[in-house]
Amino acid sequence: MATRPKARTDQLLVQRTGQETLIYDERTHRAHCLDARAARVWELCDGERTEKDIAAAYGDGATGVAVVRWTLGELEKAALLEGDDGAEAREALSRRTLMKTVGLAAIPVILAITAPKARAAVSSCSSTGQQCDTKQCCAGPQACNPVTLVCQ
Repeated sequence: MATRPKARTDQLLVQRTGQETLIYDERTHRAHCLDARAARVWELCDGERTEKDIAAAYGDGATGVAVVRWTLGELEKAALLEGDDGAEAREALSRRTLMKTVGLAAIPVILAITAPKARAAVSSCSSTGQQCDTKQCCAGPQACNPVTLVCQ
């Protein structure tokens, strides 16, 4: 059975800015920035088109097929597709393989960032092991770890 990917619409805030599409996922508190190529693939995921149909609509022949397959995998990892019935059957395509096939400049870009939890934005000093942010101080000689956002 051919997979018919469908773009998720629930609990997403979508804003188009120029050629990019910004998506904030209220479930995971992650923001995603899709370049024009990735946004085009995401918009073509209507639950009616198969991967092959999406690749045909995307264009670029065999190159387009590789780009669409890779982009669908990335959209799936970002949880921007609804339960994709054929996702497990989709052949994984590595970024390295895609670069060899289409070149670096043709790879769609999907960037993600996690928004801090509300309590991490509180501006009070924290002690070792407690959450903080880089604007906060940690009690004593501890510093806020910018990766884990925990006083150490």
